[in-house]
Amino acid sequence: MPSYAIVGASRGLGFAWLQFLSQDPNNTVIGLVRDVEKTKQNLAAENITNVHVFHGDMVDRKSLEAAAASAAEVLPNGLDVIIVNGVFATPDLEKLTISELAAQPDLLQKDMHSSLDVNVLGSISSINAFLPLILKGSAKKIVVISTGLADIDLPVTYNIDSAVTYSVVKAALNMVVAKYAVELKPQGVKVLALSPGIVATQMNQPSAEDLEYFGKMIANFKKGYPDWRGTPLTPQESVGHMISVINNLTIADTGSFLSHWGNKKWL
Repeated sequence: MPSYAIVGASRGLGFAWLQFLSQDPNNTVIGLVRDVEKTKQNLAAENITNVHVFHGDMVDRKSLEAAAASAAEVLPNGLDVIIVNGVFATPDLEKLTISELAAQPDLLQKDMHSSLDVNVLGSISSINAFLPLILKGSAKKIVVISTGLADIDLPVTYNIDSAVTYSVVKAALNMVVAKYAVELKPQGVKVLALSPGIVATQMNQPSAEDLEYFGKMIANFKKGYPDWRGTPLTPQESVGHMISVINNLTIADTGSFLSHWGNKKWL
């Protein structure tokens, strides 16, 4: 019976993973969140009763280790797939160029450090905490949610000068994936950096400034992807695409950085 652990599962893409995976009663589904009770309430509101929810904070290594210990109690045969989905980003700062951000050095430092703590160090801590369970499992798959913005060719190709911290830190995360892939390949572990595409996860109504920012970015992307529909995927659509990539992941793919299409087509 397949087993999945989603790190960062309280909302958006992470919660969509819980919704999707729990549809199959044969799956064992585990969600790591900071607010356990709220997540349980949200699951109950959708009559989802077959998800194990444990406390886990990506900047608190001990909480991740405790969550892995709790997960081990319901995973006697180990864990098949861990999906590290948790993310830190500061939406207002993502609109700035690198020189605009650098003109506010204290803000730049705070944003970079906070993002590194969650997106890079938190991902490493999450993987390390659950690695013994992955090694014990059958599928042996580690999936880290990245972004097409971490493709170093993308900014120049599509004239994207914003999303500085997010792009830089996710690019660093892709290297973490590569290092784990090399280390764990002899043990049959498949490690993947996976972009979900552009996904509508924002809960609040976007401001006029947000719409202008995204409008410019979308116009740039449309030049390279003329067949793209020009609107974000829903979290459910993104998960539906990503699960196919994960299911088809083999040891030959380990260390790859792929899109939700299973290639380098980011939209």
